[in-house]
Amino acid sequence: MGVLKSSDILAEVKDQNSKAAPTTKPPKNSKHPKRQSKDLDERKRHAAIASEAKPSPYETELRHKLRQKVQLSFGLIPEFINDEFNRLAANADMNKREFFYDLLRQAGAEIPPYEQLDGRKL
Repeated sequence: MGVLKSSDILAEVKDQNSKAAPTTKPPKNSKHPKRQSKDLDERKRHAAIASEAKPSPYETELRHKLRQKVQLSFGLIPEFINDEFNRLAANADMNKREFFYDLLRQAGAEIPPYEQLDGRKL
């Protein structure tokens, strides 16, 4: 009785694998030419539909401007001025930021309406 060695078993498996018919996979770029052009036409059609829904240049430019943010701080100001600012904002039925933008518009700044400045709606 002979002793089985792992090298003998591996050699036998290797021989069996080499005797089996080789399986060849077709190359990835061997698609049928008509099908490839059909897929290309379909992709072009989808791209055309997607490009129709793009936002206007104005919205794109405004969205870009809204993303560039900086911190604006006046430092410590007297309490009565803060109270007066809050009172005026409340009388105008606006929040502080909205009221600040309104004051800038009145001074001649080119700022779009507050509804357009909400980046979530663009």
